[in-house]
Amino acid sequence: MTLAHFLDGLRCACCGALNVLWLDAVRGLVECRQCGERASCLVEVDGGEAA
Repeated sequence: MTLAHFLDGLRCACCGALNVLWLDAVRGLVECRQCGERASCLVEVDGGEAA
């Protein structure tokens, strides 16, 4: 089972569709449900604050 989060208000850079991006934080992927394009991402565990 994968916990994916819908990314509201964002547009796919490949196909231009709005509100079709999903973040899979466990795998570090963002996927477009319209065209299937995938991108890897880095997720900050500590909230992204500088040390």
